[in-house]
Amino acid sequence: MEPTIKKMTMNDVTRIVEIETASFETTAWSKETFVKELTGNKFAHYYTVSLDDNIVGYFGMWIVEDHAQITTIAVDRDYRGRKLGAFLLEYAITLAASHHVDVVSLEVKIDNEPAIRLYESFGFNYGGIRKDYYGPGKDANVMWVKVNER
Repeated sequence: MEPTIKKMTMNDVTRIVEIETASFETTAWSKETFVKELTGNKFAHYYTVSLDDNIVGYFGMWIVEDHAQITTIAVDRDYRGRKLGAFLLEYAITLAASHHVDVVSLEVKIDNEPAIRLYESFGFNYGGIRKDYYGPGKDANVMWVKVNER
């Protein structure tokens, strides 16, 4: 069973919100947020990853001139450990490169060690801390990678 990636559609949003809510609990995006991103943000690029036509993960990214910001990325808990996060991240970086992006950045909870290890394996570096980014006392590491130097 090979994973497949496709552009996220409005028909995918209910499933995406299920994964989002299970993955991010207190900071999960709402259905309305995903709808706004898909219908009203000209900088947004959202994709899903599926196994056997079942959506098991997704990512979102804004591309503005020579910078890309990964806004969200998650894999269904039942499918973690299968390198689907790496599959999504590789696709996101390749997509950014195809838009002539120089830098891809993201935020990650400072205690999310599996995600941090994944980002480091792709060459992401630390760029600072965003205090209370995920709520009071929940800081984020800002990480970035130069697309052409990885």
